[in-house]
Amino acid sequence: MLKKIILSTLLLAFTIAGFAQLSKDVFPLTREFKKGGFYVAPLATVSIGNKEEGSYSVVDTTYNYEVIGRGKWGYGVEVGWYHSFKEPYFIHYLEADISYRVFKGAADHQGTLSSPLGSKFYQSDNMFSNQHLSAAVRAVNAKQLGKKSFLSTALGVNFNYQLAESYDRSDFYPLDNETFLNKTSLQLHLQVGVGFRVSRQLILMPTVETPLLTGLPTGNLNPAFPFFNAHYQPIIIGLRFMFIREDPMNCNAPVYQGIP
Repeated sequence: MLKKIILSTLLLAFTIAGFAQLSKDVFPLTREFKKGGFYVAPLATVSIGNKEEGSYSVVDTTYNYEVIGRGKWGYGVEVGWYHSFKEPYFIHYLEADISYRVFKGAADHQGTLSSPLGSKFYQSDNMFSNQHLSAAVRAVNAKQLGKKSFLSTALGVNFNYQLAESYDRSDFYPLDNETFLNKTSLQLHLQVGVGFRVSRQLILMPTVETPLLTGLPTGNLNPAFPFFNAHYQPIIIGLRFMFIREDPMNCNAPVYQGIP
């Protein structure tokens, strides 16, 4: 599933590349343009769930369970600002943004409660939907792939704040040991994109992002989100519109030739 998502995103990117023509590397920007600009991106989110097994005991009662996590599609939107460098060494530009993200998923739960009086089987179809506000900063390397495109590789830090949460269970079962996402978290993430300068003042960039580890809370570095005792690795797919601003102070600068 994840491979199909990434391949579809890259296919769209390379299709758009046919409309672009660059006379030079996109970054660093030429003197006729300002070094900073804003960007906006609609987002699609999906979480890759796993399978977890466990048990816990209370007095002479033991509950053994199995839960299978399944990701569902969510959505979001992102706005931000980038600042490029005149003479980049490895980092071509820095960016900071704030985004609204909705993550959704399901968990198939089944378990057996064993006691001296006998055993009882439980089964439940669970659903979750969580809304996050996320603030991020990234350092970006832009490597030119050719005259039509460049590869963007970014390492960043994002702070997540949970705005709202919604959980639904189809049936009752022992809940004593379930784990869920914390209200806040600080994560290190990787973002990869393919950018195209489709016009004089616009760069179009499909991106794929996923967290690498969780820094806060410090009890667990696992980047996956916990819901119903399963873990879900979040994948954020964006289609970014980066706007390049002209600099009227550099009226004698070389002129970008544009698309022939």
